[in-house]
Parts: sequence; structure tokens; C-alpha cells
Amino acid sequence: MMRYVKVTLFLAAIAIAGAQEPDSPSSLISIGDSLYAVDDYAGSALAYKNAAAIDTADFEACWKLGRSLNLIGETTPKDSQLAIFEAAREAEERALQLDSNSADAHFQLARAVGKIALFKGIFNSIGLAKRVRREAQTALAIDSLHDGAWHVLGRWHREIGKKPKIFRGPLGLGAANKRDAIAFMEKAIAINPANINHHLEMGLTYLEYDMFESARREFELCSTLPPERRLDNKYKEEAKKYLAEMNEK
Repeated sequence: MMRYVKVTLFLAAIAIAGAQEPDSPSSLISIGDSLYAVDDYAGSALAYKNAAAIDTADFEACWKLGRSLNLIGETTPKDSQLAIFEAAREAEERALQLDSNSADAHFQLARAVGKIALFKGIFNSIGLAKRVRREAQTALAIDSLHDGAWHVLGRWHREIGKKPKIFRGPLGLGAANKRDAIAFMEKAIAINPANINHHLEMGLTYLEYDMFESARREFELCSTLPPERRLDNKYKEEAKKYLAEMNEK
């Protein structure tokens, strides 16, 4: 409960700060970019929120706010994440109202909606599950080399495919399959092989399909790749945990 209160206060602080107008939107976005570059996602979110409050039609401020919130959600205790991902979804929906041709905004929206669907239960939120796929596909229609969108789409096939097709088919989720779960995550890695999270999720995909040696290879690779941002250390620890579990069997 206390964690939920903290995240609520954090989001409230963003809203209050957004009511102030200390600078121009462009300078605030620049500040946000600088903070984002050093992994200060909370600080960057405040800057982008301030910019969006000054100019409600500033697309860049909105989509970057959603991006920062998605990353804050990744590093927040689990019982506080849902409110942050819902705020990220709201920011990206606003951004796409301003510019529907942004692959990054569609990807970030797919990312936020996917996290919300996992919280609520994929098969208790069919509309959200369908939207994740739709947003990722839209991002790829705009930019076929968007590794994040390939990642989301690969994970979509893996997560949805856990349910037998006979049950999910009538729900409009029959397209999920093993082949695409693997191929799309491999595509993400081919585009951006230095991304540790791609390799972590590739390992989990292989593990899901009992491809143990391939999974081990991906988890081991996570430990050798240099972190590009602080969040990568979290992914490296997760990979280490899965490796330890495999070694115990």
C-alpha cells in the first residue's frame, strides 16, 4: 500500500510541476533529453511533463514522457507499476493524436499496453492484447527496422501462444505461434545485437519451447554484453537467475 501511495505522489508531483512554466517547451525537452541520457527517468519525465503542460500540442514532449514513464515502470516495485504504465499509455495516446506516423510512439504505446495487459491478465483483457499487436505492427509498417517493435511482437506471440489455440482462437487471438515468437525476437536481435533485453527475452522464448541449449546461450550472452544503461544491470541479473535455475535441474 505504501508503495502505491509513493507512486501516486510521484505522478501527482509531475502534474504539479507541469503547472509551472519556468522555461520554453524546447528547452525543457532538451533538459529532459540530458536527464534521460544519464538514466534519470524520473527527472526526464518531469521535464517532458512540464513541456507538455506549456504546449499541449507538443508531440515530442508527449511521446518522450511516455517513454520515460515506461522505463520508470520497469524499475518500480511491482505493486506500484500499473499506475505508471497507465500514465505512459495516456501520454502515448496523446502523442499519437498529434502525430500518428511515429513508429516510436506506437512502440511505446504497445509497450505500455502490453504491461497493463500482463497485470490484468492477458485473457481477461482481450482488447488490450489485440491492441499490443496492432500498435507493434503499425510501428513496423512505419519503420520496418524498429527493433523494439519486433521485440514486442515476438513476445506477444510467446505470451498469447501459451494458451491452446482451441481456446484463444474464438477470442481472435489464434494468430500467435511458436515460429513467429522465435523469428520476430531473432529479428530484433539482428537489428540491435547489443540490446541485453532482446537476448534475455530471446532466452525466455527458447526456454518456453524447451530449447534449453539455445536459452542457455542467450542467458550467458547477457552476462558478457556491456550494459548500455543502468536498467541493463537488472536484465543481466534476471539472466543470471534463469541460468542458476537451469543449472539446478
